[in-house]
Amino acid sequence: MEIDKAFNALWDWVVAVDLPTQVTCGMAIFHDDPTKTAPQSCRSDACVQLKQPPSELQLSEIVKPIEIAGGCFALYRHIGPYSALEPVYHQFYHQWLPASDYQKTAQPSFEIYINNPLDTPPDELITDIYFPVMAK
Repeated sequence: MEIDKAFNALWDWVVAVDLPTQVTCGMAIFHDDPTKTAPQSCRSDACVQLKQPPSELQLSEIVKPIEIAGGCFALYRHIGPYSALEPVYHQFYHQWLPASDYQKTAQPSFEIYINNPLDTPPDELITDIYFPVMAK
């Protein structure tokens, strides 16, 4: 999975610029609807949330600060392995969203990884998934 490679490269950067103690959580931003876009064409960003912004000297060509816009989100908390996240997206797009009074916005969905996969068993991993929505 490409996002795994991106997280490995991101963590290498975090360590290289001495920021491990500044990381509050990992995040992934997904720019495409996986029910409409082929998996190999889906775009995503691996991210870490830091207690303080990195200095200009700590940034690189592949690591840039971003800000996630606020708004209205449908939130789903998943407890379990990352490999079991796909059904959550299917349920959101094919069951919850059509039955709700909301529609998806153009803003990308994102995941926040509440605990660390390096010291947490897969069945205890907590992932909050934010789906940007607006009233129909």
